[in-house]
Amino acid sequence: MIRNLPTFKGYTVDVRLREFRKSIPHQELTFIPFDSPQGDELLVGFIRTIDADTKEGRELLSKIWG
Repeated sequence: MIRNLPTFKGYTVDVRLREFRKSIPHQELTFIPFDSPQGDELLVGFIRTIDADTKEGRELLSKIWG
């Protein structure tokens, strides 16, 4: 089964690796760890967009905080 990773502000959110990623083909790759200052700011904004009333939202929050 293939699952799409969530996106936020142009970044792919990889909860398993705990980082935000952005890829611009033939130009740059950007990796921002959740535990960096910029990653923390993005993570707070991303968490605010998650609907905790859904099964998917609860699972995602559990993985982020777990």
